[in-house]
Amino acid sequence: MSDPFLTAMGIIGVQDLTDDVLVSTMDVLSKIFSGMDLEPTRRRLEAMVGVSMSPGEGLSSGEIEPWLDDARSSITWTYWDSYVRQLQSQGFTGPVLRTINEDTDNILTECGNPADVTAWRTQGLVMGDVQSGKTANYCGLINKAADAGYKVVVLLTGMIEELRSQSQERMDEGFVGQDSSELIEGIRGRTIGAGRFREATPNVLTSIDSDFLAANQRALRGIPLQNLGEPLLLVLKKNTTPLTRLIKFLKGQMRHGSTQLDIPLFLVDDEADNASVNSKKDEDPARINSLIRELMDQFRRSAYVGYTATPFANVFINPDTERKDLFPNNFIYSLRAPSTYIGASSIFLEDGEHANQLVDITDAQAIFPDKHKKNLEVAELPKSMQDALNVFFLSCAIRDLRKEGLRHRSMLVNVTRFTEVQARLAETVKSYLFDLTNEIKQYLVDDDLWSRHEPLSRLHELYIEHYRESGVTWDQIRRKLYDSIASVKVVTINQKTEAEERLNYRHYRNTEKGRRVIAIGGLTLSRGLTLEGLCVSYFYRNSRAYDTLLQMGRWFGYRPDYDDLCRVWMAPEAQDWFGHIAEVVNELRTDIRHMHINRLPPSRFGIRVKSHPDLLLVTAKNKMRHSKEVLIEASFSGRGVETTSLPKSPEANKSNARVTEAFLRRLGPPEQMGNRYLWRRVHSSQISAYLAELEIPPANQEFMPDSKTKDKPLLSFIAENEIESLQYWDVCLPQGEGDTADGITLENTDGSPIRVSKRKRQFEKNKSWGTDFLKVNKMRLGEISDEKTGIENELIDQAENSWRASNPERNSQTRVPGDAYRRVRENPLLTVHLVQPTDPKPGSKSVNRIIPACKINTNFLIGVSLSFPIYEDTNLSPVRYRLNKVYLHNVGLIDDDEDDSYEDLD
Repeated sequence: MSDPFLTAMGIIGVQDLTDDVLVSTMDVLSKIFSGMDLEPTRRRLEAMVGVSMSPGEGLSSGEIEPWLDDARSSITWTYWDSYVRQLQSQGFTGPVLRTINEDTDNILTECGNPADVTAWRTQGLVMGDVQSGKTANYCGLINKAADAGYKVVVLLTGMIEELRSQSQERMDEGFVGQDSSELIEGIRGRTIGAGRFREATPNVLTSIDSDFLAANQRALRGIPLQNLGEPLLLVLKKNTTPLTRLIKFLKGQMRHGSTQLDIPLFLVDDEADNASVNSKKDEDPARINSLIRELMDQFRRSAYVGYTATPFANVFINPDTERKDLFPNNFIYSLRAPSTYIGASSIFLEDGEHANQLVDITDAQAIFPDKHKKNLEVAELPKSMQDALNVFFLSCAIRDLRKEGLRHRSMLVNVTRFTEVQARLAETVKSYLFDLTNEIKQYLVDDDLWSRHEPLSRLHELYIEHYRESGVTWDQIRRKLYDSIASVKVVTINQKTEAEERLNYRHYRNTEKGRRVIAIGGLTLSRGLTLEGLCVSYFYRNSRAYDTLLQMGRWFGYRPDYDDLCRVWMAPEAQDWFGHIAEVVNELRTDIRHMHINRLPPSRFGIRVKSHPDLLLVTAKNKMRHSKEVLIEASFSGRGVETTSLPKSPEANKSNARVTEAFLRRLGPPEQMGNRYLWRRVHSSQISAYLAELEIPPANQEFMPDSKTKDKPLLSFIAENEIESLQYWDVCLPQGEGDTADGITLENTDGSPIRVSKRKRQFEKNKSWGTDFLKVNKMRLGEISDEKTGIENELIDQAENSWRASNPERNSQTRVPGDAYRRVRENPLLTVHLVQPTDPKPGSKSVNRIIPACKINTNFLIGVSLSFPIYEDTNLSPVRYRLNKVYLHNVGLIDDDEDDSYEDLD
């Protein structure tokens, strides 16, 4: 019998799915599928109502003349049209399809015209969010490239076979249209995916079962590449062996006396920041990087398009075209995600729609210490991991009871990079689940016995805590749970994984339960691999590298029908870093939008990333590959800075209070604006002098001193720069709901005293507890409303309207971020925070992560925020930091074994 959902998508077609369209569609379905339960189909369609998506923006060098519009009418869009129909059958609605069409047009027109017979080479980069649909975009781009005339298409995936195979499977569905394993053997099997909607079939030299092998060449039946009627696809791992084999094969295809093939190459590099970037000196490129360059050199005409969610490494590539490295000289394009995407901002920012998914890990350090080695024994599981496993079991039953269309169920566990530790952990998890499953099997359905068994009582407690609003009762779960979890397997996913242990979702596609796994791994789980039906994640890692952290976020993506069930267990400190990363990436995307409007080239974005003050450590680590000490130039144009690490010492805090009162009294009587006091036109020398007197822990990286002179570069910049807009500052003192700040008394114009009250803030327990500073909860000292201080209402309205117009996919209730206000600010702003430690509200889930106020030896701390307006970046404006590894290690900003760029294979 036909699938009601597929039938519904055929009825909807390219229409926007509105409530009215949904009603009429369900009415038609009820007649076609009379007597069938259509509620699961209705829920799935309801989740798609109102989905919106907007085209991205890009930066172009302008070197490639726009060619696609002129050529469009002469191109037969065989592959693209069939791909659109395939996407429609998968549930892609009108707004999303139109956006993919526009984005892929914008990207393809920046690549070379395959009909241009002169020699050319283009290089670009596409930025998307982690798990946001980059695959759907580059699959569409490949289809259009094939239609436009590119003859050889190479897709580079990650470094493991499981990921390559997964990517090949998706290309079989979206481009090839048949099972590549059959095609490569000369078998014309049944059509699948996009192949159902066309006659043409591409050639393939790789398959789901194999990377490029010399034996695969027989699939071409001896036909030279130049004579192939349809394009050729190869999906390769970024490993030396298949790349070397391919280059040898291409050399063998050249006519006698030729040094290059005269057919156009289209090379898509997925996860382009992984393995493709030259991690050695330019004269000695890393092996994979060197082979990609050599691969492109086999063609007179070639286009390179890298895809990544974390472009930090890519912009450190030397942009000198003479070096022929992979810097995106021609274009950088930033994709937008659909409104249904669940990303870092949605989970980790305070007002995030899915912030309720987070659960704190506060008990794992003893079992998985930060600097453990590969011989670590895992004799027991933290209680938090036991809870996560239990919740995963509960989620499986609830999703089954809801009759969810997707049958696969996955859980992620990422606590170590060592494969041997992953294996030991897997055995301990298996042992725990064996006992739990037996309890469920024997006692859970018994109305009288289940509550007498502690493991089952804990399951009930977790149901009440997490899922009592799920629409499914505890009694329903009791009767369904064993059936839902009996097939769950524990697998380790790393480069040592045996074939039978791989995820292999496709082999379970037509089974009743699908593939149900608890996947334990490290880096391999963090690079492009998709966990189908992922619902529960347990993440306990200590990396501060932004690109590493973001890639580890497999829980980002789309969770139709079950986003309310998803949970992410994570240490509070890691949650803070993810939230911070979300803000940095949002700022960089905003930079691209403004650079796009001003028609700036990709090289300017590279400079902007490298000079972002919050990326000091990323920049330093990239440069420290070649030097123990480095000079970093940061720009604070349009940036905000906060001291989120405050001194623990009572003496330091008393000194800071005295310095602050003296500074504020020297400024004279303030204006009062609501619950804030404001001083205008304070000279930059006074600002710098005040900040220099404060004791600011070096864990606040923007305030780090120079490793030689010990001066603080940011303070020197504030005092000495000659930028006109930075000479006079506004100073703000916000009022809080705390006690009166003893020791801080201001004066009105009539000489009467002004008493000020403190802001209440919580401080986190974390791995740094025991050092000489306290870390503000969520790394959030100020409030977004602080950023409006000193700005005229007309400019505030302008900033908010501009931000909402640039972010149409955001919910209208989403708060406008602080950087939007900095873009209209005329003078820099110093906000002084008078801070009182406080406890979380009784019953709050953050109780275990917060240091009790009574344990902090001071009730008055001073913090500051700096907000810089947009100013012109010139050779005179950078803030120069000289840093070395020893210093960064001593102040706790980098760790000895923080490199997560590889997985232990010993």
